[in-house]
Amino acid sequence: MACELHVMTLGASQRAVADAVALLERLERLWSRFLPTSDISRLNLSDGFPTAVAPETIVLLQTMQEAHRLTGGAFDPTVLRALVAHGYGASRVDDSRRTLLADAADSAGGFCDVDVDPLGELVTVPAGLALDAGGIGKGLAADLAVAALLTSGAAGALVSIGGDLAMAGESPHPAGWVVEVEHADHAAGVLCRFAVSGGGVATSSTLSRRWTTDGESRHHVIDPATGAQSGTDIAAVTVIGRSGWSAEAHATAALLSGSIGAVGYLAQHHASGVVQTVAGEVLLTPDLQGLGLEGLG
Repeated sequence: MACELHVMTLGASQRAVADAVALLERLERLWSRFLPTSDISRLNLSDGFPTAVAPETIVLLQTMQEAHRLTGGAFDPTVLRALVAHGYGASRVDDSRRTLLADAADSAGGFCDVDVDPLGELVTVPAGLALDAGGIGKGLAADLAVAALLTSGAAGALVSIGGDLAMAGESPHPAGWVVEVEHADHAAGVLCRFAVSGGGVATSSTLSRRWTTDGESRHHVIDPATGAQSGTDIAAVTVIGRSGWSAEAHATAALLSGSIGAVGYLAQHHASGVVQTVAGEVLLTPDLQGLGLEGLG
């Protein structure tokens, strides 16, 4: 998934950890837009025809649908064509792997029109739409790996994919799973630390994945309302959620809300978060404001 993977467990066997890593490798083969044989690539080339997919991909699409609903459409996995048009068509770790899309066409619908048939394990994506598992794929993959580890006998487990986390069960620290939030400018080190009992933690940033196209600096956050690169004044949002995938979805939506709306959005959705603006201001959701950054640390 073009990220470092970390697996931390309490009481898990070596076999259980190996099986969890194998599961994550399988999910990458199914969900990567950079692999021509993945379910996601086949859906993006299906031209509106029903396509058979793996059970895990059905779970991914259903999770995407729930995230789209929860965020009022701010999370939208159909911005891939715009992302490619802005210059993010190749893998960041292997530029020989490129996104495959059907010939551009005006779509007959939006993400709400994607049909998922869990019994038949079929998915129909309207012609012209293209899906990207992106961050929610990482969050969901971490959730599934943690669940698999607990089922295999682990007393507790944490899985980090590129710094986006899912965790459950017993933790090595009495206060919970201790998570560090970096400054948006990574060179500045750790901004704060906090402990969570379980769920997910995800960060969405306009600084982490950047490239230059036609002499202009670009980032990967596309505003689904406009199809253009977001002009948000937020540099990074870190969200504590009930799961890895929901933290990812809410982090994206909060980032798009801008500094004026991000904290209110997270509070409305009962999520905790740390917002860092481009100007260097740090904003906290109400449940964290009483602690302050020193308390969090």
